[in-house]
Formats: sequence, structure tokens, C-alpha cells
Amino acid sequence: MERDIFNKLDKVLNKTLDQKKVFGAVVDIEAIDGEISWLNAVGNMKNDTPYAIASITKMFTTTVIIKLIEAGLLSFDDPMDKFFPPDYLSGLHVYKGTDHTGMITIRHLLSHTSGLPDFSTEKNATGKTYFDELYEKDRTITFDEALQRTKSLSPHFISGAKGKALYADINFDLLGEIAKAITDQDLKEIYDQFIIEPLELMHTSLCDPTSSFAPIYLNTRPLNLALTLASAGAAGGIISTAQDTMKFLKAFYTGKLFKESYLPMLYQWNRIQWFPLEYGMGMMRCKMSRLMSPFFPAPEIIGHSGSSGTFAFYCPSKKLFITGTINQMNKQPFPLMYLLLNCFE
Repeated sequence: MERDIFNKLDKVLNKTLDQKKVFGAVVDIEAIDGEISWLNAVGNMKNDTPYAIASITKMFTTTVIIKLIEAGLLSFDDPMDKFFPPDYLSGLHVYKGTDHTGMITIRHLLSHTSGLPDFSTEKNATGKTYFDELYEKDRTITFDEALQRTKSLSPHFISGAKGKALYADINFDLLGEIAKAITDQDLKEIYDQFIIEPLELMHTSLCDPTSSFAPIYLNTRPLNLALTLASAGAAGGIISTAQDTMKFLKAFYTGKLFKESYLPMLYQWNRIQWFPLEYGMGMMRCKMSRLMSPFFPAPEIIGHSGSSGTFAFYCPSKKLFITGTINQMNKQPFPLMYLLLNCFE
């Protein structure tokens, strides 16, 4: 029975390799009880190839914030400007002529309910997004530049507006700076201390300009994004492998990183700008009825994806974890995930 399932998984993964957008992929699937474990790679990927996990980094950052809350150094409802010099963030959230920056809390940042715009995907005065610029040339961005780019755009709503959320990297950039201010450490030291060393993630690190990782494609073009990822920090700067990400994901949902009693607090879902995704605190949820997904079942999965085609999710109904990447900026990994998960009855 297990061998039949694994053969199905192999076939699905091999079909993904189309040489048009997907030139390599790696996937790890494990059951919560450890009785099922399948790992495979195709194309230019190997089982242990390091890759940019992109926004899955936000789950690492969420872990750090919760551990600081557990230590009594922070609370979900602390205003974010408490951790910055006076007036440093002034003008960041000016909505209908009034500066609401001081209203933004840690909870708002974690849940993308701050109302702040996303400079990565929203067009600036030149008609380009930050991502558009990166596709043309790899470059470093500082936190101060990220703030200025955010200030040049308009907020979408007042922080905490009922039922409203907008995914924006700046929320987690701010959380990273807050963690640095509280611990008096840099991000590498923080991730090492709170996550990487305790879990013995031997192939996981914060990206720097010399880091080696699998190529990320925009359609057929491989992108050089070492400088970009080295400055992505708390919003998207970690390099890892499918197996290391699996160890982290299982620890996140089974109480090995923080008390499991925090998890229900994170499950406060709001629809974000990419249907059908919803966001809680530090994680996404995807759930579709058969009416919305007529070609294959799409049961609830919770976790995170990344713009480079990465994924790290838990499927409660099947009690399965799935991690990996297709290393493609212009293709969503959700169909592949569901095709693989549906190999299990």
C-alpha cells in the first residue's frame, strides 16, 4: 500500500518538471505520527539542495516574536513605535490626512492587519513595483529605504479595521527590527538562538551575499537574487532545505518551539488580496470547496508559501506536513501540493 502511494507521488512530481517553468523541484511529506515519510527531488534539484524559502521566513519570525512574548519581553498588543526612537516611524501610516502610525500593534503586524501598503507588489511613482526592479537587477535594500518606499504609498485602511487584511512585507520587516531592539542581537544570532540551534537545522541560515542556493526562475530566466535575499531579513531571507524546513514546520505545530496554547491565537483568519488565501498571525490558510476546486479536492492547509515557489503547510484532515519548492516566481505551488496530498486517501 505504502509503495503504491509513493509510486503515485513520484509520478505526480515528475509530471511537474515541464522545462518551461519548472526546471527542478523537491518535496518532503511526513505524517504527524512519523509513520509516513517521503522525500524526492527532480530536475536540477537534489533532496538536500538548499533553496531560498522566501516568505516561509515569516513563520520563523513569528516563532521569535512568540518566544519573546513567552519571556515577558513583549505582548501582542504593544504598540510597535514603543521599540523605535521617537518620531522614527512618523508618517508611516497616514490615512485620510491623519497619522495613525501609533495605533499599529504587534498583533497588527503579525496578522497583516496594519493597513500598510506592500511596496514589493504595489506600483510606485515610476509605475514599477519593487519586484519589477529586482527582475531587472539584483540589489540591496535597507530598512530605511523600505520605510521610505512604504511612506510613498497610501495605506489601505486603519489598523485593525474589522475583517480587513493586506499582506505586506513591511509588517515583518518591522517585526525583525523590534526583535533586534529587544534582544540587542542581529537577526542571524536571533534565529540561531531561538530556532536553528535548538532544532539542529544544519542546513538553515539567514542569507548573506555569499550564500549558495538553488536558482530561482522567472519563467525560463534564472534570476540572480543573492543581494535581494540577503536584505530580505525577517520577511523572507532564510535559506534552508526541504528536510530542515520539515523539522521546523513540525516543531512549530507540535509545541517544540513554543507552547501549543498559542496556536489558537494565531488562527484568526482574514481574507488577503490573493484569493483564496487567508491570513492569521504569521501563517496562511488555503481552503476551497469542490465548487471552487472542481478538478481536485482542496482540503484546508495551514502554513506559508513563498514568492519563489516554496511551500510549508500542514493538512489537518490528512495529518500530513508538506514542504518543498518549485523555484519559480511565476507559478503557484498549490496545485502540486494538492495533487500530492490527494495521493493519500
